[in-house]
This record gives sequence, C-alpha cells and structure tokens, in this order.
Amino acid sequence: MKMTKLVAAMLALVFILASCGNKDAADGGKNAIGKAITADEKAMANEKRPDFSSPQLEDKKLKVNGLSEEVVWYTSNPGIFGSTRAKQGGEVSIALQEFPQTFRTLGPNSNGWFRSYLGTNGGLVATNNETKEWMPQLATHWAFSADKKTVYFKLNENVKWNDGEKVTSEDYLFTIEMMRSKNIQAPWYNDYFTNTIVDVKAYGDYVISITGDVEGAPDILLSNLSISPRPKHFYNGVIEEDWVDKYQWIYEPTVGPYTMDSFTKGELVTFKKVDDWWGYCYDYNKYRYNIDQINIKIITGGRDIQKQYFFNGELDTYGLVIPKDWADSVEADPVKNGYIDRQYSFYEPLTGLYGIVLNTQKGIFTNQDVRTGLYYAINMEKMIATVLRGEYKRYHNIGLAHVFAGVNFDDDSIRVPDFDPKKAGEFFDKAGYTEIGDDGIRVDANGNRLSFEMIYTASFHSERLAVLKEEAKKAGLEILLNNMTEGGFSLLLDKKHEAFFIGMGTGSIPGYWQYYHSENAKEQTNNFTMVQNDELDNLITKFKAEGDIPKKAEISKEIQRLVHDLALVIPSYVVPYTRGASWKWLRYPSWLNQKYSDAFLEPLANIMSGYNGYNWVDGDIKKEVIQAKMKGESFEPRTYIDDTNK
Repeated sequence: MKMTKLVAAMLALVFILASCGNKDAADGGKNAIGKAITADEKAMANEKRPDFSSPQLEDKKLKVNGLSEEVVWYTSNPGIFGSTRAKQGGEVSIALQEFPQTFRTLGPNSNGWFRSYLGTNGGLVATNNETKEWMPQLATHWAFSADKKTVYFKLNENVKWNDGEKVTSEDYLFTIEMMRSKNIQAPWYNDYFTNTIVDVKAYGDYVISITGDVEGAPDILLSNLSISPRPKHFYNGVIEEDWVDKYQWIYEPTVGPYTMDSFTKGELVTFKKVDDWWGYCYDYNKYRYNIDQINIKIITGGRDIQKQYFFNGELDTYGLVIPKDWADSVEADPVKNGYIDRQYSFYEPLTGLYGIVLNTQKGIFTNQDVRTGLYYAINMEKMIATVLRGEYKRYHNIGLAHVFAGVNFDDDSIRVPDFDPKKAGEFFDKAGYTEIGDDGIRVDANGNRLSFEMIYTASFHSERLAVLKEEAKKAGLEILLNNMTEGGFSLLLDKKHEAFFIGMGTGSIPGYWQYYHSENAKEQTNNFTMVQNDELDNLITKFKAEGDIPKKAEISKEIQRLVHDLALVIPSYVVPYTRGASWKWLRYPSWLNQKYSDAFLEPLANIMSGYNGYNWVDGDIKKEVIQAKMKGESFEPRTYIDDTNK
C-alpha cells in the first residue's frame, strides 16, 4: 500500500516485529518500561511530515549598487525541515574500512568516499531534495543577466569558516585562482573553472557575479555556476608549487556544521560540531546537525567484522541495504531485545555510472565485439534473483532519475540484453575467440584466453560477483575476481585496471565530460573506460554548450545511446531504498527520508549534499537502554518503515 503520509500508520508499523522478540530475550520475556522511549514513540506517531516546498520568490526590497545592469533578485524561504523532537548533544560512532589517503579534497588520491566528510562547503544555492526547487545556501539571493550568461549572487553575511573567519567575495575570487592552478594537480577542476566558469567578479564584500561559457536557461546557470568557496586566508592567497605534498594531511577550513577535531592514522578520525554554527540562520537547518561529536572508526576485514562491532555496541548505526544482512538482523539479540531499532525507507534513486566499467585500452576490451558479447555473457538477472533475493532492480543505462526543471535527461528505453551464452558466443567468435579450451574457456588462434580481471573494493560483493563468474563460463568467458579493499580506487584512477565494479555519484544534470571525453583518457581522471571516440566527443561538446534544457536533454539521450552501443559499461542494479539499524538512542524524524535522498542514517552532515543531519542522540533513552541491559530486561522490537516514495 502506498501512503501519502507515513505518520498515520506509524504506530502500526513500529510493532511489526513485536511478536518475535520478547519471548526469546535473555531475561525470558521480562519487559522494561522506558518512560523516555514511550514518550518519544508517542510523539513520533503524532509527528506530521513537513512542508518541504521552497518556491522561488522575487525580492523587490533588495537593492545592490554598482552593478552594470538592472536585475531582478530572487530568493526562497523554506520552512523547518527537521524534527522538533530533536535534541542537541551526544556522540555517535560509525565505521569506514579504509583510512583516507589524504585530507585534501583536490589532487591525487582525493576522489574517494572520505571526501564527502571533508568537502562540506556547499554551493551558493542548494537543490531541495523533496521538490528539486532552488534554496538559498551560501548566498541568500540570485539574479540573472540579460544575456543569460551570468548569475549575480548576494552572499549570506553570516557565513563563517570553521576557524572563525568570515567568508567574503575574496574567497570566491581566490577559488578561481586555486582551481585553475596546475599546482593542485586536478585536471578536471582546471578545465571546469577555465572553460565552464569563465569569469568571477566582486561588487564589494558580499556580492559577486559568475559568468559561464554559454547562454543558458536560469536553471542551467544556477546548476553550473553555484560554486563553493575556498579559504583565501588559510593559504595566504597563494597555491604553492608543492601544494599537493604540503597539504596531504592538513585539514582545510570549511563552512560546514562539523570540523575535524583529531585523528589517529589508520584508526580513527573525529569530527566535532562547530560552536554557534552560522547555518542556523536558515529555518530549514533548524533541528538538524544535532550531534556534538562523530567518531569515524577504521574497521578493516569487511562488513561481517564491522557488523559485529555494531551489534556489540561499539558503533551506533549500521547500513543493512544488503538483503541477507537485513533478513539476518532480525535474529540478532540486541534487535530481539529491542535495544536496536531497524529503519526502512524508499526514495527515488538518482543514478549515474554504476556497474562494470571496461577499460577499452586494456586486454580483451580493446575489441568492441568482446565488449558487446559481455552484455549477453554477464548474468546480472541471476545475481539479483539469487544473492540479492530479487530486492534490487536491474539497471540498463548510465543514467536514471536525472530529472531537471521537469525534464528527463535519461533514455529510459535503453535495455541491456538478457543473459544468452549462445548469442555471446557469436560476438566472441567475431572477435576471433573461436576455440574452446579443455577448461571450457575460449581462446583465439594464438592461444590467448578470453579472460579478464575484475577489481572490486567491497568484500560483501564477493558472493554476488561469484555468480557472474560462474555464469560467464557458460559463454566460454573467464572472470578473475580481485577484491582490493585498499588501494583499488587508486589503481582505477591510474587506469591500470581491465574491468572495475563501481558506483559513482551524480547530479541532477549528468556529467559526461569527465567520464567519456577523450581529453580525460589519461591518469587521475574519471574516464575509467579510457574511451576515445570522435562522435562521442562531439556530442559531449554539444551537451556542454547547449543552454536550452529540452535540447540539452535530447543530446543527453544520444550520449547514453552511444555509450550503450559502444558497450563501455555493463550496468548492474539500482537500490530504490535505504535500510539500516541503530541503537535505540539514535532517533529519527517519523518520515526518515526526503523524496530524492537516501542517507538518513548518516550522522556526519554534509551541507553540500543537503540531506543529512536529521538524526539525533536522546540521552534519556540511552540511559534507559543501558539500564535495561544491565537488568536483563528487554523492549518490544521496532522496525520503522516509510514507504511514502515507494
């Protein structure tokens, strides 16, 4: 049953597991009565989903002197997005499997998962994760030039770096210098801040203009030109030649609600809440970013080890997206005893590059017939049906849910062929792999095997990829699996891979240049397929230059069809939900998620992503849980489900 509101059904939903816990509890069924727990569950059941809308408004009161043209200033006034049940304080521990390779957010080895914890500056404006409307962030207002190439921004005068210094227009002028500097060793940023961002001007301390490379619709301009600042004072206005080495382990000030407090290499990184954080001047940030301290523990050995830490109480929250993890969790003693709650929320997954990327300049993948044959030789459907228990959805493209200004940028008609070893064999024959060896693997006339190595970084992928490996043998294809829990992504950036199982983030408008343009067919870029194709280059150039949204969307679909035809990526699956578990003292709004967000479990808020920071620690509930454990008492198990966006 699809609900328009979660709240009406919350009381019924939270009792889903009530019948399976207490009789098996360690105390033989003795129930604890937690006053704080009871009070919060009652408040949660009566909590209404907020109005997340943020329509753009014209502000005739704002006047800025010194501009070269008359402009109309716009803003929006979002309401409160957080839960009024939220409490301030406490600390939370989460886990990562690998210590970051650098604290830089630019340059070599910086493009890893940990960057989302470091690069929390946000943009001048933000996208509403429920409605896709624009909201003020580091700027309070925006305006558009008559020639549709420039956006004017009125900066929020409250914004401060977490070292206490104010953010001014000088920081945005410095951003351009920094991003264009060869010393940061970041070719993508060098290009973007030269060819897409062509000029930045200051009009006093708190007004700037940013000019793009082409004429565009207002939504396109805001999307392309809403940049983040960099702290000029921190670098004394200079990006030195040895910048990459000098700042390898130096944390740059940000404007986010959390700042790095301490770290122990290989073991722990701690973030603390910024005192009197400026962001609370916006209503939509109230009752958010509630936790005082987040401890990121480095726990190697894979998910099973991390999961044990969680159930032992050494981590506060843990993701259970994997079907087996979710199914098994109901039998864990802390879940049966009601000390740990489970959460399950649906959303619309914005998806970009996700699947097996094939390096077109390595091994068997220099041959397009081999790459096309993989469409038929990779049995993704069986993997989903068996290991993933049919809970994930087959992915067919390099784009899903790229909806911007009401226009769909994805060709949803693209379909990867079903598993068909015979059809795969026809393409492998065309590629010259016509003989079958004694072990069932194809070889060519020179005895070269139809074989490749596939690297992956998450140990929990082993079981699902093993299905692909065994099924591929039916087509005479050998897959050599290589689980690299450390250093794998660096190998990918150095383009030393043959194939890599990966998932990358994306924005509302797809970013093709970094992934598929010939200019990036080199080390330390995101062109993981190393494709060099003139037709694709021309389409990507047209896509970047087009400012009309419907026309841009049509070019996007052409790019997707060509990527499919060239067989550069074997798409894998889409996960349309987030599931997890948390110790009962980590609390959430009753609605858990917004329509286009999937990270409600994440305590370390990143204002650049916009959707984190809604959870909190309830100290009174924590005391009740700890006391119940000491007495051998239990609570009724709880599973909270939000299927609003199912």
